[in-house]
Amino acid sequence: MRQIFTLVFLGCILSSLTAQDKNLTFKFNHNAGSQPMELNKTVFTIHNGKKVKLTRADFFLSGVSLYASNNDSFKIKDSYVLVSAKEPSKTHSVGSFPENLDFRIVKMDVGIDKDKNHADPTLYPASHPLGPKSPDMHWGWAAGYRFIAIEGLVDNNNDGTPEQEFQFHSLGDALLFQTILDLNGSHHVETEPMVINLDYIKLFDALSMSGNLIQHGSGTLNKNVLLNAATKNFLNPQIISSTTNVPLDQIAKMIQNNRNITVAFKNKGLEKSIRVFNTSGGLVQNYITGDDEFTFELANIPSGNFFISISEAKYATTQQIFIY
Repeated sequence: MRQIFTLVFLGCILSSLTAQDKNLTFKFNHNAGSQPMELNKTVFTIHNGKKVKLTRADFFLSGVSLYASNNDSFKIKDSYVLVSAKEPSKTHSVGSFPENLDFRIVKMDVGIDKDKNHADPTLYPASHPLGPKSPDMHWGWAAGYRFIAIEGLVDNNNDGTPEQEFQFHSLGDALLFQTILDLNGSHHVETEPMVINLDYIKLFDALSMSGNLIQHGSGTLNKNVLLNAATKNFLNPQIISSTTNVPLDQIAKMIQNNRNITVAFKNKGLEKSIRVFNTSGGLVQNYITGDDEFTFELANIPSGNFFISISEAKYATTQQIFIY
């Protein structure tokens, strides 16, 4: 009887611990700029004016870590996601995290970590992201997985119709790059799954799309495609905001001395978020503070126009500034 009681009590404890976990899921909107991207159908224009049509778009995400505004963090164990444009409506299970972790930042790698990159895919069921796939995402034991596989056609004869084939299959441990998603101060628990907007135009940033466009491996073009995926706003979290936009003077006073910015808040004791964006929407600097007056410096960035987003509780404001 004593053993039965002990087992029941232990079961209750484990059940209680499990109940405190929450499951993180991702869903992806596949876009080219502002329009939905469909394989074999959508033609879109990249940075140099060339028109592109994709016939394949698959990539891995792994090593998902969550960061709260109080500096608490949690790395989701064995988190692997295979995103494919041929399954645009799929919801991906990432893993569990503590329910009380109110995370505002998601960090993850585009690709597969070194330990699992050289594993045997047949050790996993076909339903697992690292399991056997068709078309294949695995290059072989030595090379590992294709971190990203992008295929399609590009218009290189300027007739408006993409005709030249390209293939970028990027792989290799050295090409594992981290991407950071800023949830803009919003709470994760309000939206499930977490929606991430993809912009395939960003993958081609600074690529001429001329010459030899069949690139399998870890060469310069392969590296640049992965860098674009990780650092050029290819992945953008869809923000559901409950804040109300108000004039600056309703929540704070901002004093600018070129690159030195001081923000004095009217409401005391609240958590505040200050984010600086460039004119392309890229996040330049990000601060979370409980101070009633906060000073920061915009160092090591070029001169030009920027936007400062300030939020606290239910209110937010955005101001444009110029630094020289």
